[in-house]
Amino acid sequence: MAPDFAGVGLVGAFAERPVTYTDEEQRNIETALALRRASFEQRRTFHGPGFTVHRRGMAHLAEAGGGYNSESISDRVDEVLDIIAKNDRVWCVWRICGTHTGDLFGIPATGRRIEVLEMGAWRFADGKVVEAWFFADEYALARALDLQPAAS
Repeated sequence: MAPDFAGVGLVGAFAERPVTYTDEEQRNIETALALRRASFEQRRTFHGPGFTVHRRGMAHLAEAGGGYNSESISDRVDEVLDIIAKNDRVWCVWRICGTHTGDLFGIPATGRRIEVLEMGAWRFADGKVVEAWFFADEYALARALDLQPAAS
């Protein structure tokens, strides 16, 4: 059974009135959404000078077994569940869905479906991402690939 991430909406859950954004915040949200839709190769075009990324979660798998690329989950879709902005920052929660079709953190293709929740935050300068933070549920990924026993 696929995880149900319904109700993740942070803005809807906590906002007492409609959220309004400045023009800059709205542009940053639109850029973050475009970045989520972009291919791995295209994502670099969103980076500004000195771009720095901080990663937790899947970073541990990458350190242990290598990285990933567009062939790792060739039909990958990032479904944005919520996104908010304040000043030069954007925060987002999305679901990664796809099929494990290529080497992923040193794990050969299994053909298994993957559904993992990830969170990200971006800092923008002049319309470009200059710093990013990501945290993914690596336990859910390991379970989807049948690498971990089910919790009892």
